[in-house]
Amino acid sequence: MGSNDNSTSISSHKNQRKNATSAVVAISAYCICSMTMIFTNKLVLAEQGFSYPTVLLFSQSLIAAVSLQLLGTFSIIELEPFSFHTTRRWVPVTVFFGIMLYTGSQTLVYLSIPVVTVFKNLTNLLIAYGDWYFFGQNVSGGVIFSFLMMVAGSVLTGFTDLEFSLPGYVWMSLNCVSQAAYVLYARHAKASTKLSEWGMSFYNNFLCIIIMALSSVFTGELQAAINFPNLRSPVFLCGVILSGVVGTGLSFTVFWVMSTTSPTTYSMVGSLNKIPITLISILFFHMSMTWKTMVSIAIGLSAGKRFLTLGKK
Repeated sequence: MGSNDNSTSISSHKNQRKNATSAVVAISAYCICSMTMIFTNKLVLAEQGFSYPTVLLFSQSLIAAVSLQLLGTFSIIELEPFSFHTTRRWVPVTVFFGIMLYTGSQTLVYLSIPVVTVFKNLTNLLIAYGDWYFFGQNVSGGVIFSFLMMVAGSVLTGFTDLEFSLPGYVWMSLNCVSQAAYVLYARHAKASTKLSEWGMSFYNNFLCIIIMALSSVFTGELQAAINFPNLRSPVFLCGVILSGVVGTGLSFTVFWVMSTTSPTTYSMVGSLNKIPITLISILFFHMSMTWKTMVSIAIGLSAGKRFLTLGKK
């Protein structure tokens, strides 16, 4: 009997180590893809002067969906056969994703980036509550404290920039709710559809093509993009293709992290990922290092350290 108990204990310990390793690899891959995506988009949108984000997202989703389908066709990855039943079940995830992107862009029209950062960190608390309420995830007081540290840090560093704008706060509230709904419903959709990470990435990009195509027509971005002067420039086209390839990796790693961790952990990783992005911006894009930036980084690192310490217990 004792021998069986020891074998079970060893097997359980090995599984825990394997899951922890998988989560670390997934988070690392997500952070790398996320940072690369930001700077690739900067290359296309800022450096090339392409001010049509909806059309860019349409292009990235198209490249990702086609790439995944080709990889599945040649058995390089395991991709589930296309199903309209699965598509219908995945529609809410992509709709929440589209709403999140649109409300986020509208928020920046009325509110400054420091204000938006405060609310983005508050969204983490909403996700943690939903994780506990809908999925029974254990969210300790220490984890909540880590999130509150992130909020306090963003309030402190952006205090002088805080402002009141009723339309801005309405858009920001909708953005927070849609972001939380996207993250939480994605976990539910994964459980109900039994899709792999590759499958989730494919359906999300496939449906995003439709939503972004309709949105670009509705906003007039598509017509304006067709008349873009550098549309056939090799540098521009390479940038768009590169962003699509990186977007494919980012889409996969997002669902990989969601599968190996929890929505709460995913939201914390997203917040902490802003720290290396800030440091890279300082090193390569000549962003100034102010006392606000240093305080924000220090508090973010402290919150992240506490979160990781709690995760080991």
